[in-house]
Formats: sequence, C-alpha cells, structure tokens
Amino acid sequence: MRIRRRQPLPLPPEPDCHEVGAVLQGYLDGELGPEDAELVTEHLRHCDRCSIEATTVERVIDAIRQQRPDLDPGPVERLTGYVERLTRGGPPSGPPAGG
Repeated sequence: MRIRRRQPLPLPPEPDCHEVGAVLQGYLDGELGPEDAELVTEHLRHCDRCSIEATTVERVIDAIRQQRPDLDPGPVERLTGYVERLTRGGPPSGPPAGG
C-alpha cells in the first residue's frame, strides 16, 4: 500500500532531525532517491531519537498490515499522515480519525 505524497526536495548534505522527519515516511516506503536515502540512513545511524522514531513508525504500520491485510487503506493512510505531521513538528490536530 503506497500513499501518494509530494516529492520532497533534495536533502542538504547534513540533514537535521526536522528535515529527516519530513521525509521519514518516504524513506520507509523506499520512495527517496539513492542520495537522499543514504543521507537519511547515515542520520539514523547517529541519531538515537530519529532511529527510535523510524523503528516505531515502521513497526506500527507493519503490525497493522500483518494483523489486518484486508483493512481499508484509509485508516492506515490517516495514521501515516498523523505520524508525518508529528515528525514535521506541525500540529497533530488530534489523533487519527476513524478506523
């Protein structure tokens, strides 16, 4: 299941946590180009906070997909959008709706 997102701008040579958070879901979905993916990988190797966040997001989404392969993609998309808003530092506007 892929969620359509606008293509992120290329990352700077040493992205900070905010910049990595903005592209984290695309990274986890394998949607980043090789240069940006390597920058995120390198950041995750050295940043415990972002590494834990990436692992947590990946495990939650994987658990949902494994437990409910027949699940309507809408709730998973809302969860992913909610996580993206949190990682960008924007207002989460409440927990994901519906389910």
